[in-house]
Amino acid sequence: MSVGMIILGFVIGIIILLILVTIHEFAHFIIAKLAGAYVYEFAIGFGPKLFSWGKKETKYSLRLIPFGGYVYIASELADPPKGREDEVVPEQRKMENIKRWKKLLFIVAGAIMNFFIAVFIFTILFASLGYKSNDMTYWGATYSPQGVAYQAFQGTPNITEVNQEIVILDYWLGTDKAQIEQAATDYNNCLAEGKEKCDDPAGLTVSHLSKNNQIPDYTTTVYNFIDVLKKQYDKNPAHNDAIVFRIRTVNAHHQFSGPLLEPTVTSAIGFDASKGPYTVGIAAPNRIFTSTWQGYSYGWKETFTQSVSILKSFGLLFTGQWGQLSGPVGIAKTMSSILDNGAVPFFLYVAMLSANLFVLNLIPIPPLDGYKFLETAVEGIIISGKKVNGRYKMWYYRKDEIKLAQAKTKYQDINPNWHLPNKAKLIINITGAVLFILLFIGITIKDIFF
Repeated sequence: MSVGMIILGFVIGIIILLILVTIHEFAHFIIAKLAGAYVYEFAIGFGPKLFSWGKKETKYSLRLIPFGGYVYIASELADPPKGREDEVVPEQRKMENIKRWKKLLFIVAGAIMNFFIAVFIFTILFASLGYKSNDMTYWGATYSPQGVAYQAFQGTPNITEVNQEIVILDYWLGTDKAQIEQAATDYNNCLAEGKEKCDDPAGLTVSHLSKNNQIPDYTTTVYNFIDVLKKQYDKNPAHNDAIVFRIRTVNAHHQFSGPLLEPTVTSAIGFDASKGPYTVGIAAPNRIFTSTWQGYSYGWKETFTQSVSILKSFGLLFTGQWGQLSGPVGIAKTMSSILDNGAVPFFLYVAMLSANLFVLNLIPIPPLDGYKFLETAVEGIIISGKKVNGRYKMWYYRKDEIKLAQAKTKYQDINPNWHLPNKAKLIINITGAVLFILLFIGITIKDIFF
């Protein structure tokens, strides 16, 4: 890949990320305005301000580092922007005093927007194209008995279906005396490195005619490793790489009688039988949609599939496996390779990124939206519990009237807008931000050097 394509991929990758994050933050911004919050600033990017506009309550700015954005809302936890310290903000418009259900909606608005962007792209593409190419999740589906795939698996010698043919992918064969071993090199951990038990062996014989009139037959046991791949894919999705595996080779010699003929070869593709391992590319089948509606509905399913995929990948962090997570550099590198494949893979990748942003933002780790949602919800539950437990009712009679009296307890005058102590929030958010930055740096180093 040329340096120019890498640079182009990096630029386009950053632009796509910036667009997705801007739409994410814009959803926060709209809900904040509708909720009546006092919004100081809507920023695209982080760091030093490049330029800004707006003269009223809210200013809009573009900042130097294009890896995010934010909505700056008046709050007791944050100081006003520089130069706006004397600005009078109504108490009811501060973040702490916004109704809790509105706050919760504001927090999840960005993630929900990313979800629907992914759904929109997936559904439009699948409904208009009528298929999804290379769908690994389609492996193991029910094949038509008249189809070429079904007949190939059944060993049917006569295949008469029109416009169908069996395609055997390129392969390299070699000798290796190691036990069967299936592993993955940079295959996003689709197959764990090590040995996998396989069933359904099939014989494959490669005959080599030597110059001394002997025919050593290299008979190799080939295992149905695709089933293993599918099993592992369900646990840990893979993407667009080769599978590297080793198989045990058994040498057998066969004697024959008859004339020895020299072959006439005009062109040939050779292989080195002394080297391994063997690299095999697997093309997953295309999923064909029988109707526009089926393509549309599968767009929703694909969004959920990609969402679960990134959640599983994030969980691998706790086992020390970082292979499937990518930062801006990794996204740019992937974008460089996708640009050569046309518009459809490009937009599918954008939809996948949007689905990933949807899930990542809902993970309950500060400073992500998921933690803010959890914090706000917990505060609401605590307040609700105190209101119930802090009052009791009693009936009493007075002058033939039944009146309801409330006995006051220490919880009766609780502030309905009570929240966790600001100092505790600050410590939690700073700790989370530091860990998040370290994670970001670690993933970036991995993307650059590994």
